[in-house]
Amino acid sequence: MALKCIVLENNPDKEVRHAAVLEAVRKYFGNDEVMVNYGETGKPSITGAKKYISVTTTGEKMIVALSDSPVGLDGEYLPRYNETKTDYALLADRFFSGEESEYVRAGATVADEKDRFMKIWTRKEAYVKCTGKGVADFPTFSVIEGDKLLSKVGNIPLRKFSIAFEGSENYLFAIAGELK
Repeated sequence: MALKCIVLENNPDKEVRHAAVLEAVRKYFGNDEVMVNYGETGKPSITGAKKYISVTTTGEKMIVALSDSPVGLDGEYLPRYNETKTDYALLADRFFSGEESEYVRAGATVADEKDRFMKIWTRKEAYVKCTGKGVADFPTFSVIEGDKLLSKVGNIPLRKFSIAFEGSENYLFAIAGELK
């Protein structure tokens, strides 16, 4: 996919975020008629240009991915997870498939469990953003096989993704969709 990522500042106000995404997309296309719409599950789409869109907001950043084919992008701001005493194994039991939950539990330390949880979570989020599904669908598919992260779920490619911006080392991103 021809992929363009736009890095914006995050804002707690949903309307401000939408306005920033719309402005960035219109500027990118050079067309004030382009619109960004949101479906029932919150999945954004573009009218007025033949591109697909995915948006992730985390920490101080909001990333907009524009592509020629369906795309899903998710990111997590890692320092926020250092401040909590979250039971990642328990969260995995609630949201993940049995195999994924076992993979999280197999971490040698709490930090390993957190790392394994975050890798699965971002990949699952990217996948559901690409397909239009939601978090409720998380237990119905797996992004691992044994102790390996999958590079595809069904026919949808899935991988870790790097975006260069100041402070990007504090973020973990995953992307789903055809990459060319």
